[in-house]
Amino acid sequence: MDSLFRFSALAEKMQPSPIRELFKMIQRPGMISFAGGLPDPAAFPVSAFASCANVLERDGTKVLQYGASEGYEPLRAALFDLMQKPQALGYRPGAEELLITSGSQQAVDLVGRALLDPGDVVIVEAPTYPGTLHSLRNAGARFATIKCDGDGMCVEALPELIAAVERESGQRPKLIYSIPTFSNPSGACLSLGRRQRLLEIATKFNIPIFEDDPYGRLRFSGEAIPSIKSIAGDSPLVIYASSFSKILAPGVRVAWTVADPKLIRSMVMMRQGEDLCTSTVTQALVAEYCAKGLLESHLEHIISVYQTKSSAMQKALVEFIASESAEWHEPEGGFFFWLHLLGRNSDEVFHRAIEENIAFVPGHSFYPDHDEQVGPTNEGSQYARLCFTFANSNQITEGCQRLARVLVQGDKNP
Repeated sequence: MDSLFRFSALAEKMQPSPIRELFKMIQRPGMISFAGGLPDPAAFPVSAFASCANVLERDGTKVLQYGASEGYEPLRAALFDLMQKPQALGYRPGAEELLITSGSQQAVDLVGRALLDPGDVVIVEAPTYPGTLHSLRNAGARFATIKCDGDGMCVEALPELIAAVERESGQRPKLIYSIPTFSNPSGACLSLGRRQRLLEIATKFNIPIFEDDPYGRLRFSGEAIPSIKSIAGDSPLVIYASSFSKILAPGVRVAWTVADPKLIRSMVMMRQGEDLCTSTVTQALVAEYCAKGLLESHLEHIISVYQTKSSAMQKALVEFIASESAEWHEPEGGFFFWLHLLGRNSDEVFHRAIEENIAFVPGHSFYPDHDEQVGPTNEGSQYARLCFTFANSNQITEGCQRLARVLVQGDKNP
């Protein structure tokens, strides 16, 4: 029976999500987890969302039927309004530019399959979201990595990286993927000057940009910066994606993409061989939630909650973590702190931390493997991602104390 299933080459080389694998290790009693990038479940608008179920009584014969691949029309209307807000795109996209997907991960998958052939190169930030690496890997992509700092992607290094990729592979990168606003995992926000420069470089080399923006509405300090898509104006160069996962709840699995109509049409045809459409029931509930005007007040609430938690983590890190042990920048929004563990291997620190009942995600999870990188390689062995949104303030303080003890032990036992 071992030979019954002859797995594809893709299936043979697939790897499990490094973050989801961690979940098995962090479920034991007493564990404080900064690992999963999870919203605070206590902040979920359970009662308000439940009140939207009357849409089933009112429109149940439509909602319970198959839906259009492009999305449920009342939700599309709500998204057109949402996109006009200055915090989003600042303009209303055309009807043929919008696609609703089952989470933004599906958008990455559809764009990857629409644009990439096996062996094509995608430029990604170092570090970047591992779910994107997983999806693009499935499309046969290789990766060119570009370093980041506290202001996001070091875009001035892009021309040199593009040239290095062309020398090594004989081809120009097919796509630039970025989470410019409160990046996962670094928490960094790409400065306005760098956004403008990124557009200039991408235009010069004719490489589209995928702007992934799940955290953009979660700013709690600093000045708002326009999205790359809004700066680009009428240019089809930028593909924009966002999601309700972080601003409402991840369980709804509803996201959207704004892009050139030709690309949207290709994505629609791709998804018709995948899931046909996003759950119409879920889309209807989210549309009703937006129509009742509940989203904006909920955003005000969670921004306040996450600001308090981010401040608690910043205070605890400053109080307990010695400056010679780690360095970091304080995020202005989003979910994450990105620690540089000075002179330490984050995998080794992680295993000691688990013994102290504190969990985080080691930095290597946010980088492509060396053998799938093209051009200069980067790796994250000295970094750690800490999520501040899931734990409560007391757990954040205690968790940082535990992490500090682990780092002190590392100092004593190099």
